[in-house]
Amino acid sequence: MKTIYIILLISASWFFATASFAQTDSLEKLPTDELLELYHQQLKQQKKEKSTTYHEYINQLSNSFQNKTIQTNHNKQKTLFYCCLLIGLAGCIFFLIFIIYKSQNIYKRLRKNQEQTRLLLENTEDINTAKARFLKEVSYKIRTPLNTVMGFSEILAENPELIEPEDLRTISESIQSNSQELQQLVNAVLDLSRLESGMMKFELSDYSIGQVCQDAVSIVCLHSDNDQHVGFSNSIAIGYDRINTDVSRLTQIISGLLQETAGTIGKSNGEEPRIHLSNCKENDKTACIRIYHAPILYDTDKDSLGSIRLQIAQHFIEHFGGQFGIDSGNITITYPLK
Repeated sequence: MKTIYIILLISASWFFATASFAQTDSLEKLPTDELLELYHQQLKQQKKEKSTTYHEYINQLSNSFQNKTIQTNHNKQKTLFYCCLLIGLAGCIFFLIFIIYKSQNIYKRLRKNQEQTRLLLENTEDINTAKARFLKEVSYKIRTPLNTVMGFSEILAENPELIEPEDLRTISESIQSNSQELQQLVNAVLDLSRLESGMMKFELSDYSIGQVCQDAVSIVCLHSDNDQHVGFSNSIAIGYDRINTDVSRLTQIISGLLQETAGTIGKSNGEEPRIHLSNCKENDKTACIRIYHAPILYDTDKDSLGSIRLQIAQHFIEHFGGQFGIDSGNITITYPLK
């Protein structure tokens, strides 16, 4: 069987080889021109086939590119639409958040304004009550010396010949003291009104606060009817106690705090008043005036002039950036240094 397969294989090989030689012999027998023509025809056929295949491939690529371009444009339009939609939604959300935030701020402001209005109304009522009480006290304090002055003036005007010399001297002294008290009260009320309204004019200058306190002590001792003493101590170095203020008014205020409204020094609970001047803190640019056993604090309940003097002192000190406080019969004043 194997021998038959081998014989068939050898026969087929011989047949194909004979055919190839025969074709080669037939081509060799053709003229050269015909061979060239045949070669060129085959080349043209191949070029034509290649060109057709190339154009088809180009057309396919062009169609594919056009389709992709159309799809890309469509995707871009969709993307742009979604972006615009998202931006619009984000804008609406931010606008709503802004409106809510503004509404909350407006609501908080309204609540705050309502609370401030309520407090102002309460303060106004308290102020009106205090002013009514103050005016009642002041009017009484004004009427008392004024009635005294008017009464003695009428006596002097109607029957001067009936008055004895000693009585005339007493009447004159009473008229003088009541006139001075009335003048002090009216001036104090006017000063307080100017300070509260911000219409008081000041003559500012640089001065030593230690010298101001010393001048106030000297004034009080000079006008005192008794021989009592006002102590003074100063722990601020000379040259480092300069302030910018209305010197005459500050001196008047400090001296007024060292006096009772009757004009005397007096002892407060058996203690003589004294002043201690120092820095509020070490290396601090603020002076601290501590008035111990201030006489004016012991008659403010029964005398409106003393109360007015305290209010004047507080408004004046706070106007120049200081602080005014009262604690257990002592007065503390802080004042900024230069």
